[in-house]
Amino acid sequence: MWPGSNPPLEPPPTGRGQAVPSWPRAQQIKPGAGWYALPVVLILVAIAGFFTVFAFLWDDSQVADGRSATGDPVAGVRVELSEGYGYFIYVRIGESSPFACSVEVGERTGPIGLTRKNSWSAGEHPSYRYTATFEAPASGTAMLRCRGTVGPILVTPDDTVHGYLGLAVLGAMGLGTLAAVAFVVTLVRRGGAKRRAALPGPYGH
Repeated sequence: MWPGSNPPLEPPPTGRGQAVPSWPRAQQIKPGAGWYALPVVLILVAIAGFFTVFAFLWDDSQVADGRSATGDPVAGVRVELSEGYGYFIYVRIGESSPFACSVEVGERTGPIGLTRKNSWSAGEHPSYRYTATFEAPASGTAMLRCRGTVGPILVTPDDTVHGYLGLAVLGAMGLGTLAAVAFVVTLVRRGGAKRRAALPGPYGH
C-alpha cells in the first residue's frame, strides 16, 4: 500500500445468522378485478332467460289475448278457437255448472272434456263464476254448446301464460338486483383494499 493512499475496502462480512434485507412485497388487492365479471354474467343470464321464456310462450300469449264470447249454452256460443289451447267457461252466479259440452267446427261436431286445469288463474268477471276448462280440439270459428246450465255463459281464453310471463319478469328483475349488489360490493371492497395498500406501516408497503 502506497503512503497516503486509502486502505482498501473490505467486503461486508457474511454469515448464516446475518439478516438479509428484503424488498417489501406489494399487497394483493382482494377481491380481484375478475369479480366484476359476476354482475355481467348475472345480467346476461337474466336477459337470456327472460327472452327464452318469452319466445317459448309467445304463441300462448297471443291466444290468451283473444276475445271472450258470451251466449246461450243451448243455442250455442260462437267462439274463436286455437287447437290445443285451453279455454275457461263461466256461468252466471247462482246457476249450476254444465255437465257436458260439445264443439262444432265446420262440419265436425264432437264432445269435449271438461276439467279444472289452471282454475287457480281464472280471472273474476262480474256476475259470473268460473266452472270448467276445456282444450280446443280444432282451430277456427266454432259453436260451443253445453248442457246442465241455464242462462248465458262466458268463454275466455286461458290466460295463465300471463302469470308465467310475470314470474319471468320478476326473476329477471331479481337477477338484475343481485348483479347490482354484487357490483357495488366488489367496487367498495376493492376500493377499501386499495386505500389500505396505500397506507404506510403494517397496512401498506
